[in-house]
Amino acid sequence: MPSQFLLDTNAYYILFDPSCPSSYAALTAKLNYSGVVSFYISEITSMEIHSVLGKYRRKSDPQVQTCKRDIIDGNSHIQCSKTWRDPGRRRLSPNAYCTILAMLKDCEAGKGDIQATTIKVDSFCVKHAQYLLEEYSGRFNFGSHDALIAGSLIAARQQGLDLELVTSDKGLKAVLKEEKISYFDPSDPVEW
Repeated sequence: MPSQFLLDTNAYYILFDPSCPSSYAALTAKLNYSGVVSFYISEITSMEIHSVLGKYRRKSDPQVQTCKRDIIDGNSHIQCSKTWRDPGRRRLSPNAYCTILAMLKDCEAGKGDIQATTIKVDSFCVKHAQYLLEEYSGRFNFGSHDALIAGSLIAARQQGLDLELVTSDKGLKAVLKEEKISYFDPSDPVEW
């Protein structure tokens, strides 16, 4: 039986991230059920994880951008000269990429030490997602993928699964707070 948690896409990726972030230990401790890390994911997460994995497969070059804003100080105008630096991202090796793909396939097939149970995205889920977007997308950074994940959670709860969402996404957490839905943030040491 899976633990009573539904993972959003970024939380799901933590389980396969080769850099093994500090949130990995908190997440696996929460999801461990009889020696197996088990949980639920939405069908949209099962699809979206490939987009996240693809992002890490592609190299991102470092960037330096100079701020061009005008700073007004009384009657004088000066141009800001501060710079913003993005260190870029190393490309995930082909072997690591293929290994993670195989692990994802096994995980979603219920094989191995990490097992995901997928919740279907149905019309009930989409209806809840649409409501959440209409209600909150103007106030929070909250898009359609996150709305479908939250809609999956709400639909599963109304069908008797008492699930808690696992996410570190600020916009999604803000919506969950507004809806009085509990969540677990593996990147927040206060919640451990």
